[in-house]
Amino acid sequence: MELSHIADWADILAALGVMGSMVFLAYELHQTRRQSELSNWRDLLQTLVDYKALTNDLAFAAFIDRGHQDFGALSAAEQRSFGMYLEQGVHIYGNFLKHNDSLPRKLEGLDDAVANYFVEMLTTAGGAAWWADTRGLGHFMPSTYRIVDDILVRGRRPTAPARPAAPSP
Repeated sequence: MELSHIADWADILAALGVMGSMVFLAYELHQTRRQSELSNWRDLLQTLVDYKALTNDLAFAAFIDRGHQDFGALSAAEQRSFGMYLEQGVHIYGNFLKHNDSLPRKLEGLDDAVANYFVEMLTTAGGAAWWADTRGLGHFMPSTYRIVDDILVRGRRPTAPARPAAPSP
């Protein structure tokens, strides 16, 4: 076999090696992106858990209940605290809903559950009064206002089939 033929075969093998390396690199990048997205979703879910867990303190939960019942009846300091609690929720849930297009299939339905919590949080008498007062202050990105308003207009959405009523005794 001539040296030129060996060189041609070496070039072909080198090209196949480069193509194989590119395929492997693409696969590794895909896996890394997937793991990064899953890690981000785990972090977000932990943030949701931590936010909701604030009401494990019964005194704080009672305060939040009073705020939801009548925002105007709270003192100025209580209104600020209740408002900061709701604002934190809007940021958490708003960011979740803005980025749910990459939601893993295993978490299907989570966006509806989050939207339902959002509706529940902002349609109580106190939550609605706070949103009406806060809406014009510019504390949120324009897309957050659009998302919140859209969710509030649509209202609750089912996340699971309704259970049949229990038989009467």
